[in-house]
Amino acid sequence: MTSGSALRELLARRCIEELLTRRGRAADAKDPDAILAEHVPGSRDTHGIFDGTIEDFAEYLRTHNYQDDRYGPQRHTVSNVLIHFDSPDAARVESYHLAYHRLVLSSGSFDVYIGGRYLDRCEQVGGRWLLSSRQVVYDWSSSSPAAGDATLEET
Repeated sequence: MTSGSALRELLARRCIEELLTRRGRAADAKDPDAILAEHVPGSRDTHGIFDGTIEDFAEYLRTHNYQDDRYGPQRHTVSNVLIHFDSPDAARVESYHLAYHRLVLSSGSFDVYIGGRYLDRCEQVGGRWLLSSRQVVYDWSSSSPAAGDATLEET
């Protein structure tokens, strides 16, 4: 690997890590348009009970989760990012995620934590790294009665 190609790969790795961070922030902000901006149009999202295009997932969030008062603040954290380049413009990425969700039900409020992995395909399109597919693997979850008021500000 030449120093030029090593530098390009290092830059691509950093861009992909930032992509994953922006995608998590878009979910936390409950902003379907920001979510769409991080994906290749028509890309596939397999996300729990949802399996379809990213456009259909954004519409599902817009009309269900983000309109439902039971879903309070949420936070997604991404770590342990492993990137394998199939070409200079395509990569397979596996990362861990920890998601926090506040649920407000008639029986009370609950803190829900979900740990798992994102299995992503990323492509460089027009000079930007974007998600071309995402499969969410849930490894574990736990919930407990909420510990006080949710003080997270919606972003």
